[in-house]
Amino acid sequence: MNDWMQEIGTGALIGLINPVLYIAILTALIAGVLRVKRERNDLRVSLLPSWLELKSFAGLGIPIGLVLSAITLAAGVEVPLIWIYTVSALMILIIASWQFRLLSSALFMPAAAAALYALYVFNPALPEWVPFELPEGLEAIGLTSIVMGLLLLAEGLLIRWNASAKTSPRTVRTPRGLKAGAFFTKRIWFVPLFFLVPAGSLEAAGGWWPVFTYNGSSWAVFAVPFILGFQLTIVHDLPEQIIKQASKEVLWLSALVTVLGVAGFWAPYLYIAAFAVAFSGRIFLALRTRSICRHSGYYFTNKEKGVMVVDIIPGTPAEKMGLKRGEIIHKLNGMLVRDERDLYAALQKNRAHCKLEVLDHQGQIRFVQRALHEGQHHQLGIIMVEDPLRSLSSDSA
Repeated sequence: MNDWMQEIGTGALIGLINPVLYIAILTALIAGVLRVKRERNDLRVSLLPSWLELKSFAGLGIPIGLVLSAITLAAGVEVPLIWIYTVSALMILIIASWQFRLLSSALFMPAAAAALYALYVFNPALPEWVPFELPEGLEAIGLTSIVMGLLLLAEGLLIRWNASAKTSPRTVRTPRGLKAGAFFTKRIWFVPLFFLVPAGSLEAAGGWWPVFTYNGSSWAVFAVPFILGFQLTIVHDLPEQIIKQASKEVLWLSALVTVLGVAGFWAPYLYIAAFAVAFSGRIFLALRTRSICRHSGYYFTNKEKGVMVVDIIPGTPAEKMGLKRGEIIHKLNGMLVRDERDLYAALQKNRAHCKLEVLDHQGQIRFVQRALHEGQHHQLGIIMVEDPLRSLSSDSA
């Protein structure tokens, strides 16, 4: 047990020298700054702090990765050093493209397997300075299909628990040129996984890594900082239920891919099926979700019955009154409101008190009210769609 604990500690330190981790941290910081800038451009106000993406990056993914690492180590999953280099290089390229939706193990793991298969078939001569050897067999590459299934499980859980929380509001243009509200989520997550690396594959890299021997075979323990991501713009419904549905689909895909990967022990051709199903299935699910979002109309627009609440600014009277995104303000201080002009006029009717008649998500009427302090009638804290017929200094009431 002492040997295992020492190897895991050494493996964790080795994982810290992987540049993928630091590039991803910088990317999370930049993503937060850009989101705040976009919110201020679209809404004249920033709703969430710029460090939200970094907090998400280093949050739930770490404990999920440690639990999955117990499975990979207990199962004795071996990966060659060249596989770690290949997967890391692919993740860096995807991060540089700024397309977080491509940071799915179902996309970069099959690409890595295809690249290693090509190296195995063509067996090119590598320069002496290259710190790894070409793969001597494809069994270890096939076993990574199980890892791909486990990472898909992590992706599905992170989409459900993290991507659906604190989505960012924005404005978009409809095909008719009108403005509509939308919600945007763009997250990356750090999921560390520990693997056994055969000692033989370390020889080309200098062999300085500490190894341990068991039943006549030698390995080192490596931590690989996997970076997973998710990106989606939602215009037709509340974001929570759409994102949770996407999570459910990814979890089902994870189960199918993992079963195929495990079955590959007895029928190696199923390894290929696992990679093919994961790659094609993940693309299909992403395109299906985007197609539904684009062809289901724009929900967050002002209705005949009143003003649509796109979002609520934290800490404002609107939040304290319990208003929620997607609800419709039908009346304010007894006056019917259909746009920003009506809403501001109704607010001026009683500067010390605000009473609203609201249609909830089921179309049921409820009443909320609150006393206002000096100056609060200028800012209830409601994010709504801009009235194109009237230029206002802010998109928030």
